[in-house]
Amino acid sequence: MPDPWPEWITGSYERALGEPLCGPSELDDLAAVVLCHDTSADPLFVYANRAAEALWQRRLVGTPSRLTAPPDARAERATALRSGLVVRGYSGERVSASGRRFRILDATVWDVVDEHGVQRGQAATFVRTEPVGG
Repeated sequence: MPDPWPEWITGSYERALGEPLCGPSELDDLAAVVLCHDTSADPLFVYANRAAEALWQRRLVGTPSRLTAPPDARAERATALRSGLVVRGYSGERVSASGRRFRILDATVWDVVDEHGVQRGQAATFVRTEPVGG
């Protein structure tokens, strides 16, 4: 059975925002960062494209999504992710595997639902980042 996540991510984006992100088969090679975590109590990444894994300098699938933010930014991140079906213009501090801190800018966050309308996770996409600190 093929991985359903690319279809759920791109389909949910188009339904929520009224425009396509890209085709499911194009998601991995998209220049924009795209990642998605599931709905478990401590959400785990279930999808991360190549741009996301390059930015975080690690394989993200299976990693708790909270670990992509530094400890002092996790509460703010959790609050922002609870705020609704679609959030546009989200910015927040994150940390790579090497400890490099950066800020994601102008991200779009949306709920990922399957073909039956069941929420499966939450995804985000963005292009811009800026370094934090020195």
